[in-house]
Amino acid sequence: MTNKPDVSVLCFEGHKVRVQQLSGDPWFIAKDVCQALEIVNHRMALKALDHDEKGVNLTYTPGGQQLMRIVSESGFYKLIARSRKASTPNTFAHSFSNWVFREVIPSIRKYGAYGVPWALLHDFTQRSADSVERGSQAGKALVIRKIEKHQLAHEEKHLLDCFQPRLALGGESDAE
Repeated sequence: MTNKPDVSVLCFEGHKVRVQQLSGDPWFIAKDVCQALEIVNHRMALKALDHDEKGVNLTYTPGGQQLMRIVSESGFYKLIARSRKASTPNTFAHSFSNWVFREVIPSIRKYGAYGVPWALLHDFTQRSADSVERGSQAGKALVIRKIEKHQLAHEEKHLLDCFQPRLALGGESDAE
């Protein structure tokens, strides 16, 4: 599998699961799914899936293209079903699996999609980074202006000290 995918991001309580559309079918980034299900050894979990439920795909990330392990929709459901923590109340994996079955799947069935499209997320991320960079540049410019202002004030004081006679306040005057 190497065609350029359409990637969306499912977000649950700060955890992101990337989903790729490949030939019209959703494929989930295995590492993201296993982290959400609190599966420590994702390679071992993937071994239990059928050959057609897992694969490797060139995935577009903010850091560039990477080969990543992916699981099909049925593989995704099997990982949830086989996860001990997904069936253990009061765990993140349990909350995540409830969210998938109660919110995500019904939304996909009703509307055909769930999650933030990759292009929109990437655009937002880029605009956010640009904003931080502009703020950083503005902050640096402000520091430079403050230094220049301090240097000018120091230079002005030096000029006044050198070329303007000092007035003796409260002391003797030359008029006597």
